[in-house]
Amino acid sequence: MNYVLYGEEQYRLKRTLETIVKEYLPDENDLNLIRYDAMHTDIAAIIEDAMTVPFFSSYKVIIVDHANFLSTLNNTACDIKSLESYLQNPCDSTVLIFTGDFAKLDTRKKVVKTIKKTWKVLEFKKLDELGKNSVVNEEIQKRKLNITGNAKQILLKRLPLDMETIQKEMDKLELYQGVLDENVVSSLINRPLEEDVFQLVDAVVEKNKGKAFHIWQDLCVSNTDAIYLIALLAGQFRFLFEVKNLMVKGYEKDEIAHALNAHPYRVKLSMEKARSLSIKSLMAMLDKLASLDQKLKSGLLDKKLGFEMFLLEL
Repeated sequence: MNYVLYGEEQYRLKRTLETIVKEYLPDENDLNLIRYDAMHTDIAAIIEDAMTVPFFSSYKVIIVDHANFLSTLNNTACDIKSLESYLQNPCDSTVLIFTGDFAKLDTRKKVVKTIKKTWKVLEFKKLDELGKNSVVNEEIQKRKLNITGNAKQILLKRLPLDMETIQKEMDKLELYQGVLDENVVSSLINRPLEEDVFQLVDAVVEKNKGKAFHIWQDLCVSNTDAIYLIALLAGQFRFLFEVKNLMVKGYEKDEIAHALNAHPYRVKLSMEKARSLSIKSLMAMLDKLASLDQKLKSGLLDKKLGFEMFLLEL
């Protein structure tokens, strides 16, 4: 069996790759494990190696990283005639594994069509909020963590859409002896920048200048770039706008979560904020942030001064 492992979620891809390799070559130091980088090695040379028999073993495993010639993003000329020929008569003792961090295979290509018919193709999509929720619940059950409901919500808010980071943070929680309540999770799991942004959005919505400036000063200490912060704020207000728009159309919480592919808890919090806001006011805020972003990027305003002027105008 030959494989293609691709996608933006590299943590799961690497773990799956390790499992496949161990299935064919249990010994980690096996001389029959060979690795190539398709960006620096001709496909013809790789196929030539694939045609040779393994060294005192039933299988030879060849991993080919950066197999971008299979993707929609590949613009570089690549001679794959040798691969096309090999697909017609592969070596049974060779396990070829193509890997890549690209999002899509180019299914228009003849070689990709053939591979999809005869190889095992595994896609590893980047996590979304719903996927993250599922992964965290699975990890909690697998590790038998004693965590309260409120603490789990804090955990979900603080964890990024990144499997490797999620695993590291779950390892940290697993070491704790006792009940994982809100205080414990808050102290063990670092608060992401996005959480400060959520609080800043609250302050802007409430027109609470004091609270907004306090959060801004904390962000300045951590050297947060004003333009980056504006982008995050705009993202939050854009989400509020989408939630409000669906609320006006009569959508309920679960329907909104499904329509926006968002975590129900985030939708719940956004609905609470959106109730006091109008479509018009949210559009005005997005226009204001877009204008500020343009002025800062063009150098018409100093970044720090420009953002503080924005807060003063609340």
